[in-house]
Amino acid sequence: MISPGNSKHLKQTLSTMLAVCLFQFAPTSAKTVSAPTIPAIKLSQIHFFMGKSEVTIAKDAIRIENTSKLRYILVAKAPDWKVTVYRPDDKTYFTQGIEIFRDTGLMSDLLIGRKDRVMRGKIYRHSKMKLDNFDIERLTSAWCTIKYMERGDIAEQVEWILYAAYKQPTNGGIPIFFDSAKISADFVTGMKGGGRHETTLDTTKITKVSVSPSIFTVPTGLKKAQSIRDVVAGSAAKREVEESDALFFK
Repeated sequence: MISPGNSKHLKQTLSTMLAVCLFQFAPTSAKTVSAPTIPAIKLSQIHFFMGKSEVTIAKDAIRIENTSKLRYILVAKAPDWKVTVYRPDDKTYFTQGIEIFRDTGLMSDLLIGRKDRVMRGKIYRHSKMKLDNFDIERLTSAWCTIKYMERGDIAEQVEWILYAAYKQPTNGGIPIFFDSAKISADFVTGMKGGGRHETTLDTTKITKVSVSPSIFTVPTGLKKAQSIRDVVAGSAAKREVEESDALFFK
């Protein structure tokens, strides 16, 4: 027989064991689990034609978000490196292979004059500088200055996409800055004179960030457009052109 004292002790032991079991097997939904992130760099850039963009570059992915009037977003990533440009406002998108994108880019060469991708030679003076503690390579000559970051372990496809989008020199790296002299000519005599320098690409800030891999993925629920040009232009720009034509031909 179990004495009253032993019975009380047994009940306390069983209660303690039950509490421990309930704690161990309790649902864990209340625990917060951080979403996985990957390291990247973010560049705040200004392009002479397309305006401001936030460019996020990971080892094997890129995202260009235009924060000026155009408001498009470009994403591409390994392994297929298909380039997609989409608009959150119009909910449109267009995707094409990276080889086609390298030839066409975002805009026609008639709108954005394509510069040489690589500039080297004895005419350039090479130096190094820092921008937000990042190492920057600088080449200068009498007529232009180019600044770029070495790619390091960043995939070469990232550089291909940046060159196709900006059509500015990269020297095989991440383009940071480019300016060149605009040579002018006298209208009457045709004689060329010294030109002013024009900055066509600049970078105001570079930071290290941790981002979700999902920012390089195309969101669902978008409608396919007829071309990348249609997505970049957007319905707002098309309406402006149509309204201008209506006023002009009225």
